Amino acid sequence: MPPSSCLWYFFQLVEFSTSVAIGDNMIYRLAVGITAIGVGGMVVFFLWGNDFLCVEPGLPAQRVDVAVVLAGPPDEDRERVLVAVDLVQAEEAGLLLLPVRHRALGWPWFVRKYRIRAPVPEERVIIGREETPKSRSWRDPGGTFAEAKKTIEIMRQHDLRSAVVVSSGYHTRRAALAFERANPDPGLVFYFHPVDVHDPEDSGPWWMNGSYALRVADEYIKLVGGYLFYR
Repeated sequence: MPPSSCLWYFFQLVEFSTSVAIGDNMIYRLAVGITAIGVGGMVVFFLWGNDFLCVEPGLPAQRVDVAVVLAGPPDEDRERVLVAVDLVQAEEAGLLLLPVRHRALGWPWFVRKYRIRAPVPEERVIIGREETPKSRSWRDPGGTFAEAKKTIEIMRQHDLRSAVVVSSGYHTRRAALAFERANPDPGLVFYFHPVDVHDPEDSGPWWMNGSYALRVADEYIKLVGGYLFYR
């Protein structure tokens, strides 16, 4: 083989080795970057993930017309209802509204099931009912957004202008988004009251509670969906 051909093959081999090295280096840098982003995201989630979802409580000096209880998981729903009952009992809200509940559930059922010792009189309680599946559009996200729309509908029917919305702390940011998107009337005013659903005997950080941490993580997915589909 002529020397010139040997040199050509040599330079081709060097060029190939260099390109492989550059490619490996790029893959390594990409892997390091992805890992750093993942670790950074986990640190941010553990430090501020729960706090970001919680809207600061804000109640006006004067009494609001109604305390609205958004439905939640069974282990949290009772706490939400009890907090709203306390607001009504303290005359910080005039009425109690459960905007979307099963048709079979009346106020006596809640009093009995949730062991409400000082219940609000039934005439001060409004319970909205679930819509039939056929009456909902496939584009309707339902859930929190449906409760927001139902709340606004009931408030208009009863000439109510202000409300405090009671829900679990991690749920209040999405609830605020839902009411903002669902409310076409600037005359309706909404405040939000987060409920701490942590176990009082659990002294560790929130993310040490596995089931609660999963709910917080799931809430971020729902929050993104809310920004996309609450219309």
